[in-house]
Amino acid sequence: MTMEAFPGRRATVGGLIAVALALAGSVALPTAPASAAGSTTYVDCSRPDAGDGSQAAPFNSVAQANGRTYAAGDTLAFASGTTCTGSLAPKGSGTATAPITLTRYGTGALPVIDGGGAPDAVSLTDQDHWRISDLKLTNPAASLARRTGLRISATDGRAHRGFDVGHLVVDRVAGQTSKNSPTTEDFVQSAGIVTGASGTASTLHDVHVHHNEITNTGGGGLKIRVGAMAVKGSGVLIEHNVVKDVGGDGIIASYADAPMIQYNNASGVGNGVYPFSGGNFAGIWVLGDHNPTIQKNAVYGITRMSVADSQAFDCDWGNTGTCLIQYNFSRDNIGGFFLDCDGCGTIGGAQQVIRYNISENDCRMSSVSAGRSALRMYNNVLYCTDRKFSITLPDESVVENNIWVGTTDSRLPTAAGISWLWNVFQGVPRPTANGIVGDPHFVNPGTGGESLGSADGYRLRATSPALNNGSVISGSGGRDYWGNPVSATTKPHRGAYNGPGL
Repeated sequence: MTMEAFPGRRATVGGLIAVALALAGSVALPTAPASAAGSTTYVDCSRPDAGDGSQAAPFNSVAQANGRTYAAGDTLAFASGTTCTGSLAPKGSGTATAPITLTRYGTGALPVIDGGGAPDAVSLTDQDHWRISDLKLTNPAASLARRTGLRISATDGRAHRGFDVGHLVVDRVAGQTSKNSPTTEDFVQSAGIVTGASGTASTLHDVHVHHNEITNTGGGGLKIRVGAMAVKGSGVLIEHNVVKDVGGDGIIASYADAPMIQYNNASGVGNGVYPFSGGNFAGIWVLGDHNPTIQKNAVYGITRMSVADSQAFDCDWGNTGTCLIQYNFSRDNIGGFFLDCDGCGTIGGAQQVIRYNISENDCRMSSVSAGRSALRMYNNVLYCTDRKFSITLPDESVVENNIWVGTTDSRLPTAAGISWLWNVFQGVPRPTANGIVGDPHFVNPGTGGESLGSADGYRLRATSPALNNGSVISGSGGRDYWGNPVSATTKPHRGAYNGPGL
C-alpha cells in the first residue's frame, strides 16, 4: 500500500463565503503593527468592528489575524463560542523556550475556524515552534479537493522544528477520498491534520500530535510526514488521539527517524460524512521510517473494504531497522489485523516484530514482501470464530508462542521459510507437529470492546495448558500486554498474558 484526501456545504453557501472573502480583501482594515514580545493578540469574529487586537478591541476577522507577524512568546487567541470563516495562516516563528501559542480565550464552546472550502483551515509554512490547542477546525465544501483542517509544511530545504498540536477538534473537512489517479496526490495531502516536507532537504522535527478528536474528514485522520527517503525528520510522537469515521487512512507516520504512535483509538476508518471512495487505506501504518513503533492503540470497526488493504496495522514500504507493533488491540476489521507491504514500493527490508497484540475477529493477515522483509511474530492472540482465517506471511517468518483460535476449515501457511514454534491451536488445524492443540482457557474470550482494557477476557485461567511453557525470547521487551513482567530466563506463558493463572 502506498501513501494516501472530503464534500460539505451547499454551493450557494460556498459562493456567499467566497464573495464575502473577496469583499473583505477589498476593504481597508486597520493597520496591524507587529506585536510586542510576549504579547497576546485577541480575535473575536462576533464583533461588528475591526479592533486593534487588544482584549478590549479584538480583531474581528481571520484576515486581520493573518496581517500580523508574531514573535517568540506571543499568543494568538480566539474568543470561545465564536466562529471565524477563512483560512488562517499566521506569520512568524517562536523559539524552543518561547513558542508562539495559537489557542482560545474565555469560557464556553471551543472557537471554530471554518476554512470555508479553502485548501486549509489553518496552515503554517516554513515556521518554527508553535503550540496549537483548544480550537475546533472545520472545512466543508460542496465538492472534494485537496483539503485539510490543519497543515504544517516545510518547503524551503531547511529543517523546521517544535510543533505541539493538542486538544483540537477537527470535524467535516471535505478532502479528497479517492486514491486513484488522477486524484492520488490530492488524497495523499488531505486529512484532518497533515504535516509535510517538500523540496530537497526540507524536514520537520519535534512534532507532538496529541489528545485530538478527528471525525468526518475526507482523506483520513492524521497524516504526519516529516521528510523524505533520503532525509528524515525526527522527534515524532503521535498519542492519545481519537480518530473516528474518516474517509481514508486513520493515522500515518512517514519518513521519520524512530516515530512513536501510541495510545490512539481509531474506529470506523473509511466511513463518515466523506467516505473512502477508491484505492487502499489502513488503520494505523508507517512508511519510509527508520525504527517505527506502533504500540498500545485500539483499532476496530473498519467495515469498508478497499482494494486490498483495510487492515488495522501496516508496516509498509521503505521502512528500515525494525518495524515494531506491540501491545495493541484490534477487533472486527474487514481487512484484518496486519499487512506486511515492504514489496509495495521502495524496498526498506525492515525486520517486522509483532508481539503481545490481541486480534479479535480480524481473521486476516497479508504479505506483499516477496522475500524482502523478515517477520518475528510472538506472544500474540489471534481469535477468529466467526469466519475462517486468511493468513499470508513473509517468506522468512518465525511464528512463536502465539495462541490461535479459529475454525476447522481454516488453514495456516506452511511454506518452507515459515517456522511454527510453541503455539497453541484451538479449532484451527495445527500447521506443524510443534505446538499444543486444545482450549487455551481464556477468562472470557470474544468480549473485546473499544479500548485496550476491554481485552481482559484474553487473560489465562489457572487451568490453561499455555502457562509457563513457552519459548524464552531474547529481547522480548520484558512486559506482556497488561504490563506483567516477562523474564529473560524463565519460560513465559504462550499468548499475550504472562500474569498468574486466574
